[in-house]
Amino acid sequence: MNVANLKVSTQITLADGSLVEVLDVMPAEAQVRIRYIDTLGAPELVGTEAVVSSDDVIAVVEGTHTEGLA
Repeated sequence: MNVANLKVSTQITLADGSLVEVLDVMPAEAQVRIRYIDTLGAPELVGTEAVVSSDDVIAVVEGTHTEGLA
């Protein structure tokens, strides 16, 4: 997915099922800096920050609706 389309504060879903918040978008590197909001099986990650590849982003959360990305 093209991470340049993401905005700071957007909630997204990662390939591992984690719900995260976008903190910074780095389109030149095709990466996003995120903060974990909820995870499947790794509660110790909640509240931590990481940099993920655009390949890890599978959906944008829009209110109660999740929009999958191709």
